[in-house]
Amino acid sequence: MALRESFTELMKEAMKAGDKRRVGTLRMITAALKDRDIEARGQGKP
Repeated sequence: MALRESFTELMKEAMKAGDKRRVGTLRMITAALKDRDIEARGQGKP
């Protein structure tokens, strides 16, 4: 399982459990991963 997919699964579990702090943390992590991907595309990296 890819890193991004594991974070998504963890976020789903945290949402079901009602753990707001964990959901927020996982959302920040996934947002940082997306930002890194966008920045890499701007530099010509896949």
